Amino acid sequence: MKSSNSWLKPGLLSLGAAALLVGGFGVARAAGLGRVLHHTYGAHGMHGGAMGHDFIEFRLAKALDKVDATEDQRKQIKAIVDAGFAKHQAMAARHEALHGQLLAALSGETVDRAAIEAARVEAISAIDQGSKDLAKSLGDIAEVLTPAQRAQLAHLHDKQVD
Repeated sequence: MKSSNSWLKPGLLSLGAAALLVGGFGVARAAGLGRVLHHTYGAHGMHGGAMGHDFIEFRLAKALDKVDATEDQRKQIKAIVDAGFAKHQAMAARHEALHGQLLAALSGETVDRAAIEAARVEAISAIDQGSKDLAKSLGDIAEVLTPAQRAQLAHLHDKQVD
């Protein structure tokens, strides 16, 4: 029985992560922050934990160094990223609860299609909220930077300079 459901958790996580990232990266690219966020949220941010947070801060610090961000800008952006990361961590608990709901719906005497649909609706809602949170964080970060700094980030992104 375990092998027949072994695809469920990774499959749903991958689908949710892909949908969240596709929506978020379109916004990130428009803000000129796509490369930084690709390397942070895309490559490591979905892993969570202290290592993911440290990697985000590392990549962000490199980007801010390249645009000569002030100490005040760095503090403001760090606060935005920390708040976004905290929300991301809360989503992990929501994912675990959703996983439990799906397993219960699929492993009973009969398949509970209504519960599966409810879990799907909840998953889409979580992805949508995560995308909105990411877009808000991107906008908040972009507003901390000057227009020249944002243009420089966009240029660095286009050149794919690390």
